[in-house]
Amino acid sequence: MGVFKGFFICHTEKKTKIATLKIHSSTYTKSNKKMKKNLLTICAGILLSVLVNAGTPQQRICGTMDNLARLQAEDPTLSARMHQIESMTNAYLLSHKNQNIQNTVVTIPVVFHVVYSSASQNISDSQCQAQLNQLNLDYARLNSDASNTPSVWQGISANTNVQFCLAQRTPAGLASTGIERRSTTTTSFSTNDNVKRYANGGLDAWSSSSYLNIWSCNLSGGVLGYAQFPGGTASTDGVVLLYSSIGSMAQPGTATPYHLGRTATHEVGHWLNLYHIWGDDGTACTGSDNCSDTPNQAGENYGVPTYPLTDACSASSPGVMFMNYMDYTDDNAMNMFTAGQSTRMNALFATGGSRAAMLSSLGCQAPSANACNTPAGTATSNITTSSATLSWTASTGAVSYNVSYKLSSATSYTTVNTTSTSYSLAGLTASTSYDWQVQTVCSTGSSANSSTLTFSTSATTSCGTPSGLSAGSITTTGATLAWTAVSGATSYNVQYKLSSAASFTTTTSTTNSKVLTGLSSSSAYVFQVQAVCASGTSSYSSTGSFTTLTPTTGCSDVYEPNSSSTTASVIPTNTDITAMIGTSTDNDYYKFTTTSPNTYIKILLTNLPGDYDIRLYNSSLTQLAISQNGGTTSETIIRNTVSAGTYYIKVYGYGGAFSTTICYNLRVNVGSTSFRSSDGLSTEIVTPSLNDFNLFPNPAQNMVNVAFNSPTNESINVRIFDMVGKTILSNEIGVTAGDNKFSFDLSNLTKGIYFVEMNTSTERIVKKLILDK
Repeated sequence: MGVFKGFFICHTEKKTKIATLKIHSSTYTKSNKKMKKNLLTICAGILLSVLVNAGTPQQRICGTMDNLARLQAEDPTLSARMHQIESMTNAYLLSHKNQNIQNTVVTIPVVFHVVYSSASQNISDSQCQAQLNQLNLDYARLNSDASNTPSVWQGISANTNVQFCLAQRTPAGLASTGIERRSTTTTSFSTNDNVKRYANGGLDAWSSSSYLNIWSCNLSGGVLGYAQFPGGTASTDGVVLLYSSIGSMAQPGTATPYHLGRTATHEVGHWLNLYHIWGDDGTACTGSDNCSDTPNQAGENYGVPTYPLTDACSASSPGVMFMNYMDYTDDNAMNMFTAGQSTRMNALFATGGSRAAMLSSLGCQAPSANACNTPAGTATSNITTSSATLSWTASTGAVSYNVSYKLSSATSYTTVNTTSTSYSLAGLTASTSYDWQVQTVCSTGSSANSSTLTFSTSATTSCGTPSGLSAGSITTTGATLAWTAVSGATSYNVQYKLSSAASFTTTTSTTNSKVLTGLSSSSAYVFQVQAVCASGTSSYSSTGSFTTLTPTTGCSDVYEPNSSSTTASVIPTNTDITAMIGTSTDNDYYKFTTTSPNTYIKILLTNLPGDYDIRLYNSSLTQLAISQNGGTTSETIIRNTVSAGTYYIKVYGYGGAFSTTICYNLRVNVGSTSFRSSDGLSTEIVTPSLNDFNLFPNPAQNMVNVAFNSPTNESINVRIFDMVGKTILSNEIGVTAGDNKFSFDLSNLTKGIYFVEMNTSTERIVKKLILDK
């Protein structure tokens, strides 16, 4: 049988796929041109049909991993939270390794947010209920097609003991059908979470600790749905579904073949911490979904495969588990979760689990008709000299709360309203007794006030004066000041000066020490410290004193030869070294290594006899940072976002500066916490890869100069183009590390606006050039 293949491009959550259209013919041969022409016509028709019917996706496209990548880029702390959840999940899996699933059924309240711009998108209540029914059948393994699971996997096919109900009450305790609607002018939504925000045409989420939010809308780009993994922001937590995919086997939607409700089953699986069955953390045969009972597979499967199906990872029977809900097959090909997947879900609801709060949700319970209960669990905390936090337990049916407070000696209360279950009082008087009570406000009326609670603010305490002043780690240009910590101090004011000076320089510290840099060598200094407390500031301490060291002369350099990266000297971290720039062409290269968790780097170049500069490179000798203070000012580089690895340092004299008698001091400090970006007088942090370039003169007439500093020897492309993008001039230029300057003849150009573009191997910079003849 001959096979003709046509191709079209389809975007998925992982990468751009080439989808293959196959048309079989028993009579087609390579020489049969007429049949080939007919097949091409058929393929063209199919492709046209694909384009015309773009509202129904031609392949399953799940946007969850794209959404996760965006959220991780926007929130650098998300990965750490997800890692913590994964650690708790692994601990749960270990403790339940001999158990198939937990016995307690977890019932999750669900709210459907139906967002529509046309009548067809405004799906009915019964369609939402049909979807909920399909979720319950699939997650209980009561789905009518459960028997389609191959016998080899029937034994590990699981009832997850996770069920769903339509919410019976709102977060405010009001009666609800669990379905809310909004007509919007937004014709379609993407995976940027706008459908989850009222301000962007969507509907806001209900409390994610009490409800599973499901948004129904028209999704663009052929996406069937996407979900947010546990650990994400509460205001966007939930699942988004293409409206036409919502339904069930008994009451299908219209997005054939994704119309039986399995898109929701798949996306809710992500919401319950399941990954795609082929694994989203690698390529073919290396990814893992963190479930030991799902076979490894090379990638996603589409359509309705025939069992058994094998691939490069599972080359023999039983092959791949394409009928798992976390694959990409059509709705009528999906029919199972495994016991391992079930246990991952159950871990979320164990003690300390990220979705454990769902167990105490009242969302599945209808509110009492007229109940408006008096708040219970009243408590006072965080009491200071001038503030306190009042709190209570949430009341059923509460819309808000009236909080009343007063001086115990007063006769009348001050009342404020809040929708929260706590309220912070400020501006109170120290050493004073206060009374307070709280009342529930419901849609049907208000409750009685709670019983009165009394508390007293703290007494004002004095702020002690620092003592025990000392100075250590003294160098030619720096010192570390220290003193005894003062009880109640939130920070300290530190003053220091040359003993001969008339006025102090003032800086601050949040600890009982302070590092000073940029001091003069061989000089006497005095310093004093003042404590800052919540109640005020102390007097300044008596003064301490120290003298900076005299620069060493006639020093020797034990690190030569190290004039290139290939001969770089290995140096220890957190240790002072001394070396010398002995000639006008001398460069000193050093190499050091960091290991986790000590990956934060601070490099200090001090005791400079001339204008010395410093550069930092990674193991590939790509420049990461440069410090170029003028004169003999110390140089500092701080990198708080680097990974563990090997790094190179280059020390050199600017303009050929050197000394044959005075050594410089170099210190590489590493630690597990961020170094402060400014810790004294002269800290410069620069992290360019290609320094910005200058155009002059600008406006120009017949000639323009391009000047810039390059971090490496390389070839760059310089292009001049006009307002419509037409290239006027393009040159490939070889540059050297350091300062570079080139000139371009503009005499043949007419007056107007042009652009100068510089391209390196890693970046592109464009600047506007005005030609004024």
